[in-house]
Amino acid sequence: MHHELSIAERVKIFIEQNFKPEEFGNIEKIVIGIGKLVVADKNQIEEAFNVIKKESDFPDLEIKFITDELLFECKDCGKKFSSQGYEIHCPYCGGDLRVLSCDEVYIKEVVFK
Repeated sequence: MHHELSIAERVKIFIEQNFKPEEFGNIEKIVIGIGKLVVADKNQIEEAFNVIKKESDFPDLEIKFITDELLFECKDCGKKFSSQGYEIHCPYCGGDLRVLSCDEVYIKEVVFK
């Protein structure tokens, strides 16, 4: 739960650093992108954020999660592709892959009322 609490706290800090207090009431929700390889429980992040926001200037703010697909690049042919599964080799040439994304948590969108 420590990792999830840290993510929830960073969302609060993001809001406080990027918006003026008079704008807080205009924010409806924050959409958080979470890579498929991230080991974090979305329910625990939401629970932690609900506790944190009670003592903030934006107690009604919601958070929503979007899970990003895996994005790979072939080390041999350079082709990029996304996948629902965990590829081992490039489907185009059979080469080795490198993960381009899906191992991060980030603010994807801020939705205003």
